[in-house]
Amino acid sequence: MDKITKMFGLTMIKDYLNEILSGEKTCDVRSYPTSIRGKIALLDSRSMKIYGTIDLVDCREISAEEYCSWHQTGRFKNYVFQIDDKNKKFYAYDFKNPEWLAKPIRIEGEKHTWVKIPDGIEFEYAVRLF
Repeated sequence: MDKITKMFGLTMIKDYLNEILSGEKTCDVRSYPTSIRGKIALLDSRSMKIYGTIDLVDCREISAEEYCSWHQTGRFKNYVFQIDDKNKKFYAYDFKNPEWLAKPIRIEGEKHTWVKIPDGIEFEYAVRLF
């Protein structure tokens, strides 16, 4: 078990969270950059539960087309995503080392995109079988 101090969590739709933690996606996309780097928690934005951790290694600018196509996976694969302002900037948060928790941990507090993970929470990671 890891005892956590000074960690941030990134909230997102659970479908995308699952794809990132399972390794299907290696980044998240947002309409704003971040300077945060290092190990972060990934939380389901509805339940505010931490499902795993990942290393945030870079933030890079991407095109509107890349932003839209990133969203077209899973249950959203047949959706049409459209950006009205083609000059708007978008960013990919590049990830490495996804790790599932053995059991999700609920975090109390306000729902924001970035949340501070309370110090002292113990993360027990799921055992990888292969």
